[in-house]
Amino acid sequence: MSQRRDSRRNAERIVQALRDLWTDEGSPSMQQVAQRAGVGIATLYRHFPNRGSLEKAAFQSLFAEEIAPIVDRAAAADELDLLTVAEEFVTAIGRYAPLLSVIEVSVVTDEALDTLAESFLGLLHDGQDSGVLRADLEPVNLFWVLRMLVLGLTSELSSPSVRRRYLALVMPSVMPGGPPIPALAAEDYDRMGVAPEHRGPRR
Repeated sequence: MSQRRDSRRNAERIVQALRDLWTDEGSPSMQQVAQRAGVGIATLYRHFPNRGSLEKAAFQSLFAEEIAPIVDRAAAADELDLLTVAEEFVTAIGRYAPLLSVIEVSVVTDEALDTLAESFLGLLHDGQDSGVLRADLEPVNLFWVLRMLVLGLTSELSSPSVRRRYLALVMPSVMPGGPPIPALAAEDYDRMGVAPEHRGPRR
């Protein structure tokens, strides 16, 4: 039992080490991760045989601990405060701006949708049903908009008031009343790695 607990703690330390390193650089080496976690490289590979498996675990941990609570709070609120949700999301993900500058957005998008699919899609649909979000908005649209905001609002010149101002300028684009959104072609979805069930507006 003790060995099992030690093994679990090592895995958790490795995942946390990668998340910590992501705030400093986009693509740390596996050796850097092992050193940060305080384990040998052999121990790291016993838990995570390749980089992809480690990154997947780190994404799931990140979304569960930092993004899911934002979505859950918004879903539980009597009225959707889109600006506050966006601000909290940008602030949380903004810590990982070095990662977002080097990784394909489809990786982040797919992991987020896979991890938070039920709660995120529920929030999106609730927003559409209540008239807060435009009806033709797709999940991938929100993630691309949020990614642009994260990369644009994590400058050293930014501040909470700067973030809120520019979020307030952008948020009307996802609200009802704007012009139609240009359609995406099938090859666009393929290139972005969007799963078939997440393509196109809600029916």
